[in-house]
Order: sequence, then C-alpha cells, then structure tokens
Amino acid sequence: MFRRSLTAVVVGATAWLVLAARPQTASDPAFAQIDNIVRTLSGITGLAEKHPVPCGRMTKRQLRQFLNKRIKKTIRPEEIRADELSLKMFGLVPQDFDLKKSTIDLLTEQAAAFYDYDEKKLFMLEDSSQAAETTTLAHELSHALADQHFDLERFMEDSPADDDENLAHTAVVEGQASWLMIAYELKQRDQKPAPTIEMLKSVGDSSEDSMSDYPVLKGSPLYIQQSLLFPYSEGTLFFDAVYRKMDQASFSAVFTDPPADSAQIIHPERYFRHEKATTPKVPKTALKSEGKEISEGSVGEFDHRILIRQYLGEAKAKQLAPHLRGGQFRVVASGKAHKPVLEYASQWDSEDQAANFFAAYRKILQAKWKHCDIAIDTPTAIAGTGDNGYFVTRLAGDTISSVEGLSDTADWQRLKPAGVALTALRRVRR
Repeated sequence: MFRRSLTAVVVGATAWLVLAARPQTASDPAFAQIDNIVRTLSGITGLAEKHPVPCGRMTKRQLRQFLNKRIKKTIRPEEIRADELSLKMFGLVPQDFDLKKSTIDLLTEQAAAFYDYDEKKLFMLEDSSQAAETTTLAHELSHALADQHFDLERFMEDSPADDDENLAHTAVVEGQASWLMIAYELKQRDQKPAPTIEMLKSVGDSSEDSMSDYPVLKGSPLYIQQSLLFPYSEGTLFFDAVYRKMDQASFSAVFTDPPADSAQIIHPERYFRHEKATTPKVPKTALKSEGKEISEGSVGEFDHRILIRQYLGEAKAKQLAPHLRGGQFRVVASGKAHKPVLEYASQWDSEDQAANFFAAYRKILQAKWKHCDIAIDTPTAIAGTGDNGYFVTRLAGDTISSVEGLSDTADWQRLKPAGVALTALRRVRR
C-alpha cells in the first residue's frame, strides 16, 4: 500500500549523492576487493561483467540529506499522504504515524551501502566495519551485475502493475542478492556455492534477531517492519526454490519471467504454475457526496498476513492468509469535509475460508478501532459505527467486501442490509 513511495526513494536514488560522496581511492581496502568479488559472482551466475562498477563513500548526514531531496523530487506530497492514509484506514499504522519521517529514519538507520541503479554506482557509508564491508559488497555488487543485464530501475519502477507485484519484484532483487552473498562466502571457503535451507533461513532469523540493534525499526509498526524484512527473508527462500529447479538459468529467469505477487514469493509452486491473484471488484457505493479518488491498489497475501497477525496473532495469520485469491481497495473523499472512505474487497479459495476470514475481519474491526458499535450482526453482514464513521461489511460466497468511514446516514442506510433490526447505534459526527 505504501511500497511504491518507498521504492521511489531508494531505487535509482543515490544520484543525489554523487557530488557529495567521497570517490573511491586506491588506498581504500574495501574497494580493492571489488574485482575479485565480481569475478566470483560472475562465475556463480554466468552473468559477465559488462563494465566496472564505480564506487564512493558517504556519511550518514549526506544520506539523510539525500533522502529528503529524493522524496521532494520524486514523490508528490499528496502521494505520500495517500499511502499513509491507506495504511491508517486498514489499521496497519497508528493515526499519528508519519510515513515520510519514518521512511527517512528507517533508511538512514539501516543503510550500510546503496547501489544506484540510475548512475550505475555503488556507495558505502563511512562508519561500516571492514568485515561487514566484504559481505555488503557481495550483496550490492550482485545488484550491479544484475542491473547490467536486466535494467533494475525499469524492473523495479516501470514493470510492476500494482503494489503487490512491486513487493514481489523487490523480493526478487533482494532475495537473489542475499542468496548470492551466502554463495560467495561459501565459494571463498572452497565450498560448493549452493547455500543450504538452514543457511537461507538464517537470513530471516538474523533480521528478526538483530532488530534490537535498530531502535527505529524495532519501534516501527509491524507492517512497516515486515515490509522491509520480507524481501530478504522470503525473497531468499523464493530464489532458492527457483535455483533448485532451474540451476544457473534461475539468475536470468526471475528477471525475464518475474513473480506477479507476494503469494508467488511465499509459495514458489504458484510461481511455477503461473497462478496469479484475482482482482475482485470493490463495492459500488455511489456515495451521495463522493469526491475524488485518493488511493487505490491491490491487497495481497503479504498485506492480509500482516493485518491478521497484528490483531489476531501469527498462528491465525499463517492459517488464513494462504487461502486468499486476491484483494483490492480504494479510498475516496466524501462530503464537504472530504472525509476518507475505504472500499475493500477480497476473494478466497472457498466459501468456507471466506466465512473464516469474515469472522476474523469482524474481530479486526473491533480491535483496530477504540469504539466499534455493531448495530447489525448476521452470518453474512455486520454494520455499525467505528472511530471514523459508519461501516458495512458483507460476506457473499467466496468474497468479502467492506465500506468504512461513511459520514452520511443516508449512504449507510442504503448500503446496509435491508429488513434487519438495528440495535443502539452511536451517531457519527459529520
């Protein structure tokens, strides 16, 4: 829901740092390793280096300055607000959450290096350790090698059709680089450059375990945390599944025939079957005073897994989320005050699983709002008021739909189930 904005900040980003960063020097021991690392990576992947990769250094201060400038240049303020509002409407971040500030703080805290897809340059931060730099270089040079063959800027920015596909492409880029980072280390120890499942799972485990070293990440909402970790943890396992099936051809295949959504990353067998998510239609509300569309997009398995996990626990998320077939959402402005209204729909792989999610979503609504007054409660519909207005949530076969944030009583009366007795209902302030 917000990943396009985050990607726009990072992908092709460090062009702003070219003038500020210190260029590579012959005395820098980290950069002296580059030629050897690239030769090793080329041997593993079969992808030849087309040209040397320029490198430079930067400070944390320069990085933060760059991120601010990059956001101003590439993302309109209304786009950031739309992404932030979408997350808030679903209850994935607190109402006082600042997406722009959080993005800058997170990337400044975690960055050890960047590969700039636009300028074809690699930059490392001044305060990284030499031991960590070798591993980091292997990861970032994997990006550089892939970029020389598959144009990563286009792959990340232009190719994805929606947010969930964008996440899948990010998982390809980071998952392959993480896999190669481990393979490179094995090759340096004269071992076969084919990581074991245990080694690959350590990528995800180390990400979770090291969270205490990153206070900004640790203090971020679950959705923000996992959006940043998913491409590494799940992306690495996805690439390994493709490698085990296709061997060296996998290094090209994941870019020329990329996964379409997060479900294909989580379940590689769906990638091999070319099984894509469905696009259920969001509810047709025809609001009395509907304004412009604020945001729209996909809500994939990753999004549902985190939403369920946040409010109902990890076990319930693992049980329910894999049964999703596809989800869509739209946020529109309504009334003179331009209050946001969420229109959401999700399709499930059976009517039974849809019913299970309907019951779960009822609990999510009650948990994400401080006040949730249910006036209509039937096996196929619930309606009432939440913190931001009236809502109507329905179950119809294998599909769930929900409209949330209505401020006009007439709209709610028209959308709610007819002929159902109402309990006491808290009036919504317009």
